Amino acid sequence: MEMVGSQEGAPRYPVGQVLKHEGRSIALVDLGRDASEALRASWSEDRPFESGGVIESGWLLPTLGAGSTAASSLLAGNVFLATTNPASLMTIGTGVGSAVMGPAGIVGQAPFVAASSALLPVVAPVMLFTTVSSLLICARFDRAQTTLGELADVVERVRRLLDAEDYARLETAAERIDEIRSEFQSCRRFASDVPERLSRVEHDVSRLRSKYGLLVTGKVQSEENAKSAVLDLGRFFLASLYDIQIDVLQLYLALQNDPDVVESRQSGLRQKIERYGEDFGQVIDDDRVGAYHTRLTGEAVRSELSRRSRDFLLPRGLRLPRGLHLPRGLRRPFGRELTARVREVEAIRRSSNSVRARMESWVEASQVATIESRRQSVVFYREPDGEGALRAYHTEDVRLEQMNG
Repeated sequence: MEMVGSQEGAPRYPVGQVLKHEGRSIALVDLGRDASEALRASWSEDRPFESGGVIESGWLLPTLGAGSTAASSLLAGNVFLATTNPASLMTIGTGVGSAVMGPAGIVGQAPFVAASSALLPVVAPVMLFTTVSSLLICARFDRAQTTLGELADVVERVRRLLDAEDYARLETAAERIDEIRSEFQSCRRFASDVPERLSRVEHDVSRLRSKYGLLVTGKVQSEENAKSAVLDLGRFFLASLYDIQIDVLQLYLALQNDPDVVESRQSGLRQKIERYGEDFGQVIDDDRVGAYHTRLTGEAVRSELSRRSRDFLLPRGLRLPRGLHLPRGLRRPFGRELTARVREVEAIRRSSNSVRARMESWVEASQVATIESRRQSVVFYREPDGEGALRAYHTEDVRLEQMNG
């Protein structure tokens, strides 16, 4: 395979370094000539990776630095990987054998050499940290979404709880979000009309979240209130979920087209996720339907005590003298009607608990940064022919792992 520059001086085996910035660490790895050639041979020209997508690569040029080891190795055809994968960090730190994993399994095995001199200039490549961190947060919340299923399925599960107008808005939002994500997963990049499409969906979703964010704070004082509270809670959760999904797509879009805004988008997404998590926690703790059920049950108990006390104090047929009243707690009516109300609210509470359980599940999943999500990596290399254009992707297809023995 013809390469852009000479392979002389380019490492044959993986070489890397751990870069640190503001308490964060990532591994930057030159996969070496052997593994790079094996990877390139396994790629199709139009779609080198099955997972991930395109990243705008212009910012890499100043990051690599003219005349740096990395720049020279790229010209020779080697492939680079940047990741927070603990296996990569451990491998680089110990200098043990390494296995380069590709889409079809191990593509190279070799002793790993920790770089004696920096692959990159001394100045920390902030954009590299920002990009890898952005991919982690996207992957993390993509996986949190899997705890609930596809967005359209989530809407369908609460369809019977929604009125026609808001259901139509939420269903349309779910379809558009899933449609855009599906196109991206199929083509590995966003179409030119995606910003406008996302903007329209975001407008509707933001209005719905604001609307139901106010309604979920209202008091529950009747069975009708309790029914409405369950509906409001489900709508609030769905609108919040879609809003976060839109921001995740916006962040992926920025990684593809506009690296200058990636850091601000990532920061905004982190803050929104934290805020929404707190909002979910608050409505879960408030449990307005549960509180009303408790009050109504207490009322039924007091009414029963009132009946028994009244029967004990006044034999049937006797009346209290004019002006004499029973204590306040002994005057409340009791009968089948109150019992039926308690049972109705119990059923409503079960529906409320179902929505609250989904919210808790999502919050828990979103707080866990799994090893799988940390396997998202940035892979970059130069094309072997022509002008040697620099290409960058985010993917899970390629990673470095420690070898046993």
